[in-house]
Amino acid sequence: MFDHRLSYRAVFVSDLHLGSAACHTERIQRFLYHTECEYLYLVGDIVDVWVGAQSWKWKQAHTNVIRTILGKAKGGCQVRYTPGNHDGLCRKLCGAELGNILVDHMFVHTTADGKRLLVVHGDIYDRTVTAFKPLAWVGAWCYEFLTVTGAWLNAVFGGRGAGSMDLAARAKKRIKSFFEYFTNFQERITVDAQRQGFDGVVCGHVHGPLMAVHECGALYANTGDWVSHCSALVEHWDGRLELVFWDDLVDARVDEQRPPSALYARLDL
Repeated sequence: MFDHRLSYRAVFVSDLHLGSAACHTERIQRFLYHTECEYLYLVGDIVDVWVGAQSWKWKQAHTNVIRTILGKAKGGCQVRYTPGNHDGLCRKLCGAELGNILVDHMFVHTTADGKRLLVVHGDIYDRTVTAFKPLAWVGAWCYEFLTVTGAWLNAVFGGRGAGSMDLAARAKKRIKSFFEYFTNFQERITVDAQRQGFDGVVCGHVHGPLMAVHECGALYANTGDWVSHCSALVEHWDGRLELVFWDDLVDARVDEQRPPSALYARLDL
């Protein structure tokens, strides 16, 4: 049982896809519940309107996650939400404040050590979404089908719990890699952030947790997702950024002697 309190200055999460068959709702809930932070950024695709809008798909566990987020906002945490393509309907609310949650197309986050980061979901830099939205929608439903099918097959033939997502995850990883190469996503979003005068960009969208310094000198930080990786980007109180994975956080409580380098992807600028 994980009972450790996690304290950060800022937490960035994206691509929860609440309502879809692939989201790890319990892990999301536990991570948010055990996390204390001054800033919480919801970097898009929090609710999956594309495949999870049907009432029979929405569970109490999904509502609990929303309640936890609202509770943090009510308790003084500065919650900022920038919608993505799967929850794009919420972009109509940009500029509004909902239950102490600010909603906007993008945000600027300044770290404790003075770095200015552009925070945006990232779908506007993805040509497959901006130019071929119907194709992206079909792909989302295919992934949903593979997720349900994979879970059923593993249940019948003796699956491995979380491994029930393997069929869909493997297919999506290959497709995402192809489209990221095709759209040059990382290059486009990082260079654009640098041109706007930012020290880096925090994004989601491609479900690929990664921190890297581009040749232009700007930081590319992708929070990952809670479908395949269960990852988040966090800022410590000294301004240091880390990419954390829920499974590693849990394992660290079991094995306190595990070297820190095995727990996180670190990057100090």
